[in-house]
Amino acid sequence: MQYSNPVMDHFLHPRRAGTMPDASGSGIARYPTCGDVTRIFVKVVDGVLDDARFQGTGCGPGISCASMLLDMAVGRPVESALALSARAVADALELPEAKLHCAQLAVSALRAALESLPCEGGEAR
Repeated sequence: MQYSNPVMDHFLHPRRAGTMPDASGSGIARYPTCGDVTRIFVKVVDGVLDDARFQGTGCGPGISCASMLLDMAVGRPVESALALSARAVADALELPEAKLHCAQLAVSALRAALESLPCEGGEAR
């Protein structure tokens, strides 16, 4: 399968890859059928996703989706980042429909990370 230029660019030059020792929260998502795993670390300042990093194992499109999603999410208020969809990521990457699950994996990991953040009252989201 031949992938779009955006998929190849984010796969060969992933943005925001790595860990984050001072993360506000983290989340992990797994796709059991193929064994792909994505973990996302987030840092939130004043209700805004200030920074994020990811680690992942899986196919090129899976890495590309995590990279693109974090490019789209950083700088947004938490509620806006939570609203990002797999379809938006897939469209931005010109991802083949057969790989939509890769975008869903990244979105699920980001949501898990953001939902792990304490609320203002100290309770988890």
